[in-house]
Parts: sequence; structure tokens; C-alpha cells
Amino acid sequence: MKYFKTSQYVPGKGSAWTYYECDDAGVIQRQLTNIPETGETTRVPDPIVKKLYRPEVLSDAAAEEFLGLWEAN
Repeated sequence: MKYFKTSQYVPGKGSAWTYYECDDAGVIQRQLTNIPETGETTRVPDPIVKKLYRPEVLSDAAAEEFLGLWEAN
């Protein structure tokens, strides 16, 4: 699996980080959004969108980072 992340500022909450878990073909398997400042995490086990949009603007993420957030309360 490959892992990517991107951030976007959310007024009044801080930076929202969206993480993607992709297979070797680049198909999104799972995704999550985390806002560290508020502790909010939204998990999407079967995303509707299966293809990364503009993958060149995404940053690499560690598997441990994604899995740690996925398994957290």
C-alpha cells in the first residue's frame, strides 16, 4: 500500500489533514480526515471516489501515521 496526505485550512478549526491509502495501481482503498486542533477524525472505509485527483500535489505519508489515526478512538 501507498499512503498520501494533504492539508486544507478550516476556519475556526485549524488545518484539516486528509489521508489516502492506495493500492499499487493507485486506487484509493480508504481515506480519513483529521483535524488535530479539535481531535475530529472522519473515516471513510469505502470511498466513492477511487482515483486520486492531482496526485502530484500530495505529500507522502507513513503507513504508521495513517494506521495510527485510523485505529484511534
